[in-house]
Amino acid sequence: MKKPKRVLLLGAGGMGMAPLALYLQGAGIQVEAYDDRFSEPMRSQLIAEGIEVLGEPIPTSNPDCVIRSSAIPEEDPKVLSWSKKGVSVCRRGDFLAKFTSRRKVLAVVGSHGKTTTTGMLVWALDQVGFPCSYLVGGSFQDDSLLPGKFRRNSWVVLEVDESDGTIEGFSPQITLALNCDWDHVDRYESTENLANAFRALFARTKDTLVIPNGREADEWTSRDSLSCEFLTFDPIHDPAGYQVTNCRAVVAAGKAMGVDLSGVDFTLFPGMNRRQSILHQTSTRCVVEDYAHHPTEIRAFLSQRRILLSDHSLQVVFQPHRFSRTQALAKRFAEELSQADDLHLMPTYGAFEDFDPAGSADALLGYLPPRLRDRTRIFSDFSELRAAIGPEPSVKAKDQVLFVGAGNLERWAHAFAAWEKSGGDKHQAFSSYLAPRLSSSTVLLADEPLASKTTMGVGGSSRWYAEPANSEDLRSIVEACNLFGVQRAMIGRGSNLIIPDEGFGGLVIRLKGAFWREISPRTEDSLVVGAGALLNEVCRSACKLGLKGFEFLEGIPGTLGGALRMNAGAMGWETFDLVEWVSFLLPDGSVRQIPGTDLNVGYRYCKEAYEGIALRAKLRAEGRSDHRAIRKAIDKLAKKRRSSQPRKASSGCIFRNPDEASAGLLIDQVGLKGEREGGAVVSGKHANFIINEGDASAEEVIALIKRVRERIRETNGLLLEPEVTLMGKSWNEYLS
Repeated sequence: MKKPKRVLLLGAGGMGMAPLALYLQGAGIQVEAYDDRFSEPMRSQLIAEGIEVLGEPIPTSNPDCVIRSSAIPEEDPKVLSWSKKGVSVCRRGDFLAKFTSRRKVLAVVGSHGKTTTTGMLVWALDQVGFPCSYLVGGSFQDDSLLPGKFRRNSWVVLEVDESDGTIEGFSPQITLALNCDWDHVDRYESTENLANAFRALFARTKDTLVIPNGREADEWTSRDSLSCEFLTFDPIHDPAGYQVTNCRAVVAAGKAMGVDLSGVDFTLFPGMNRRQSILHQTSTRCVVEDYAHHPTEIRAFLSQRRILLSDHSLQVVFQPHRFSRTQALAKRFAEELSQADDLHLMPTYGAFEDFDPAGSADALLGYLPPRLRDRTRIFSDFSELRAAIGPEPSVKAKDQVLFVGAGNLERWAHAFAAWEKSGGDKHQAFSSYLAPRLSSSTVLLADEPLASKTTMGVGGSSRWYAEPANSEDLRSIVEACNLFGVQRAMIGRGSNLIIPDEGFGGLVIRLKGAFWREISPRTEDSLVVGAGALLNEVCRSACKLGLKGFEFLEGIPGTLGGALRMNAGAMGWETFDLVEWVSFLLPDGSVRQIPGTDLNVGYRYCKEAYEGIALRAKLRAEGRSDHRAIRKAIDKLAKKRRSSQPRKASSGCIFRNPDEASAGLLIDQVGLKGEREGGAVVSGKHANFIINEGDASAEEVIALIKRVRERIRETNGLLLEPEVTLMGKSWNEYLS
């Protein structure tokens, strides 16, 4: 295969794709990586190695090829858009097989233990001074060790995945085969079908097949029919002995490479994340996370935990992974989970599969023995699970809380550990949970004053304040709020907003910084704009490009995110007059791009922007014109605004316009211009503005709003509704 100069990776946050990005970058290829979900420290590791991490799947330059995760289907719009452009698009495994075909490949395969064994092998080779290239399907517990690395020698150690069928493209020098246990039931109908996939790989193995001793291994390898050499290792048949088996497999693989690993002290191996990861431990409680998502893996993990802490009971939290696997192996899952003293279930994580009730957690309940069935619950709310597990037990009743499976279980496991470490202090747990999940450029502050962050300049502090550096950090912050019950609010430039004097007891999020303020031309008549971009900046950028229709934005003192939320308008225009699509972070943590025509938009309202968080939007111009003519129109609107609106600190218009008349006109007609409450004054230029003359309090502003509202009700029988938002409060608390 011809070496590409630049590639785009779609789904690059996954544990198969991120190592590939690191490997290719090391090989001298320009790599751009996109995922709607990047976790820390992986994002920072990629950036540190020179990889361009994209906020959307549009690279800075045209790639020679696009590599997609198998989790992204061929029909995905992100994939189709590149195929239509004539750019080669291929799956990760297919690309990797071709790209490494001229090197000496050691492939690690098997149903269980691939990630740990691959990581252990490359670590052991480093210990004896035999560093090689590698890709591991997981991250090391030592963050200084990268999961993928290119080195200029002949060997590359690969964890080869059988789940998507791309195993068919590999012809390794050496194959290390660990085991064969029916899995990936959506692709393989039986153990025999899976064994055939392995046998075909063994037939393509050039030099040596490394396999465990025993009749069972002979059956699924069919070694009599193969021409390559064989090396064997002695497995430990006790389920709890799988780590010893992994070590023996690594030593045998080293021997096949001509490297003696027998003297390596494997007790120093740092381990892989989500494999027997101890998250918190005291004298009476141990919290452990493990990726075990197959009955065989669960048996091994629970057996070992029972041996390691024999005086601790087992509280197991299990999340099934994929509906197809759960349905096919339900009886075996139930049998192995029966080792638990107490069992708690989470809903099945479907991955890319559609919901199937036969593979749901509810269906799994029916296979459990009565001892567990009658008291096992399915939890969709973290706080309810936390309450069910209960507080740390006394000395006489020790326990292990074991989070087992794959999906969003990982977040719950770490949240529970943070809660335990904090002693049940919500805010301490919130901070502890978030600390390792945020990039270094994200700001997270406690007890932050908010008045200076609003255009009115009043109000108290927020318990927490965050400026996420990117969309993944934003997602992590929102997830933490949901997990720990921390109320959150968004703030842009702080217009159209009043902060109460007592402040806000939750978290305030502000989309500030280069990532959020990006303004990029996409076609000759459109811009893609980040939610943190100031509206006057959008207006000026459009003007320079000769794009009409953005002029009204010059007079709105806010950001695009706030404008989308409020469908902000001026001079007869509204924000959604420009919108082609908006990308939202939705309440379930997913990111979705929604066409403007599908959004529920009304006067000063967008339903989706209230329920989710706008990340960026594509804005389409009314047409094109000479930038000088557009500049003239902007100046005309700016002059009109300056002549009709106050320049002193304010929140913008206080009240919505009723159907009958302008709110400002109604207030003017009853003679309230100049009405004062302390430092808060009804503007003499525009009566629907309340200005802060420098020393107003939120209490004074609110009192003046209430007085104006009452006067209009008494005089005209109309009840004006506030357009401005009162953070963390309902206007009914103050105006009723």
